[in-house]
Amino acid sequence: MSYNKVSIIIPTYNEAENIKDLINAIEKVLKENKINSYEIVVVDDNSPDKTYEIVEKISKTNNHVKLIKRERKGGLSSAVHEGINNTDGDIIVVMDADFQHPPELLPKLIESLKDHDISIASRYVKGGKIEGFSLPRKIISKGATLIAKILVPEVNKTSDPMSGFFAFKRNSINLKNINTIGYKILFEILYRNPKAKSIDVPYTFKNRTKGKSKLGTREIIEFLFHAIKNSRVIKFAIVGALGTLVNLGIMYILIKKGLFYDYASAIAIETSILFNFILNDLWTFSDKKGRRIISRILRYNLMVGPSGVTIFFVMEVITKLLKFYPLIGQFIGIIFGFIVNFLLSYTKVWNI
Repeated sequence: MSYNKVSIIIPTYNEAENIKDLINAIEKVLKENKINSYEIVVVDDNSPDKTYEIVEKISKTNNHVKLIKRERKGGLSSAVHEGINNTDGDIIVVMDADFQHPPELLPKLIESLKDHDISIASRYVKGGKIEGFSLPRKIISKGATLIAKILVPEVNKTSDPMSGFFAFKRNSINLKNINTIGYKILFEILYRNPKAKSIDVPYTFKNRTKGKSKLGTREIIEFLFHAIKNSRVIKFAIVGALGTLVNLGIMYILIKKGLFYDYASAIAIETSILFNFILNDLWTFSDKKGRRIISRILRYNLMVGPSGVTIFFVMEVITKLLKFYPLIGQFIGIIFGFIVNFLLSYTKVWNI
């Protein structure tokens, strides 16, 4: 694989016990694999243990090592983002400083980019595993991964969207509008680049031997907030709930005006479809407007047609066979139609 330079970004906070040994280990692996054009960029958040002083001392005699010292603790994702913005490598590697991310995996991550845009060190793909995690930590890790995959479909291209060890080709990944809230920037990169080709590289995630874990309640809350904020599923559901109120409200008014419930149902469905399109276009898929608006409206009506048919069919069955009030039948039909609506909108209208 041909490239000009590899930039390795290492965010640190109180890693004085590890950083010197890690830099030495990284350089040893790179040299053994004839990777001679590289830089190791340490982004330190003014560590109380003065990690930055160790890195600064090394950088004075080693021009491959660079220090970026920030005045306050700004979070892992923002540290990585700042590091990326201050490097010029064609290939960017992100890893932690605690030896839980083995330097020996670097050549494989880099080589895997030959046919992919991003390579991800995974604990959950075949051949990968976790050592030394307590039961609560395993639950948190698995739970975060499950939440990410359910709420944000864009991250399902990897088995480990919460990995902090990955590499990517700079010119293949869009880093504009990256949200640096939280401690898992890979999650954000995958969300912003749904068409990027990724590959999982298995590795063993080991318990740290020196220093303390940075995962705390704040980091967990930030991740949950980030996942919910980025979740098109949740946004789509909120729009759907509002559309349901529009649908049932119009149907109720039309029935009260004396219109036959079949006609009232059809008019209410189409009105709510247009209502949902406008909100989804402005909010849920605001960053995915590759087609002209007329094309999106027509495609949306066409693609959600099956959803409308589902709503109408379920309403008819429940109303006529089970003798339910038409509004109840319409509401149950809307629930059935939601999944069909989201899947078709996600893949065919906003083209994700």
